[in-house]
Amino acid sequence: MVVAPDRSRTVTLGGLSIAMSWTRHRIVFSRSGPCVEVDRLRSFRASVLEADDGTLRMWYSGHDGSTGRILEAVQEPGQPWRRRGISIDAGFSGDSDAFGVESPSVVPTPVGFLMAYAGSDGADSRLHMATSTDGHRWQAQGTFMQRGKPDAIGATHPCIVVTGERWWLFYSGYDGADNGRRATILAAVSPNGASWDRVGPVVEPTRDEVAVSEPWVLVRHRRFTMLYVSDAGTRTAIDMATSDDGVTWDRRGTTLGPEDLGDESGLVRSPSATHLNDGRLRLWYATHTAGDPADGYHLWSAELAAADA
Repeated sequence: MVVAPDRSRTVTLGGLSIAMSWTRHRIVFSRSGPCVEVDRLRSFRASVLEADDGTLRMWYSGHDGSTGRILEAVQEPGQPWRRRGISIDAGFSGDSDAFGVESPSVVPTPVGFLMAYAGSDGADSRLHMATSTDGHRWQAQGTFMQRGKPDAIGATHPCIVVTGERWWLFYSGYDGADNGRRATILAAVSPNGASWDRVGPVVEPTRDEVAVSEPWVLVRHRRFTMLYVSDAGTRTAIDMATSDDGVTWDRRGTTLGPEDLGDESGLVRSPSATHLNDGRLRLWYATHTAGDPADGYHLWSAELAAADA
């Protein structure tokens, strides 16, 4: 299913204006079938890995109207996505995530998989870690990262990036300003993913924005590319930034906005992206259902038709 005619966006890269087209916009999951109840209200924030045979494995956030969970899905080559149910439930780590979990970021390790995710204790959200040998059965490792002023009331939307030199963690931090809505994008580094040193804010909202949040970072040819949500209050869009060192970022403008999708709600969120084995770049994002009083979001995918991200 195509959500809107393909359109181009112009972003600035290396001082040049380049047209970028996201095409093949398709909803990820059908609204019926097994396990549909656990994400009937919202499906968003996907973390996708591709196996050597082209099979895609996805861990994503799902909400049924009362509880947020991390769910799992799989897509074999040429087949539709198939939900596999709950991967991590609320209370997985105990009291610290008893009120819900969301926003997984999964990376492969020599012994299996590591997942960073956000969990709420009913008052604050914190970053948690889990490990698995097969990606199905997970072992809780609890919270990690001491909070500071920029994430005093909440740390969410982690994205782990493993480079040849170190591990990077990018995430949303909420400091309590603007009635708790203000968010900045924070970073931390680690030699091996076990202990983390805070870098601090790397992207902050401008005076025209309420928040910048939900970062997803890719590294290619030693260059960092970040997709993130720019929140202007009544409109959200997926913006892009680039960096040579992971600390200093150049904002490049909007790469996907609600107007590109014909979305009357004015809201698009939760970007993530996967470089596929055949060289394509696939984007995952969620759009709001216009006029939905229950605040529903559903997960979509698109592909980059021009320019190498």
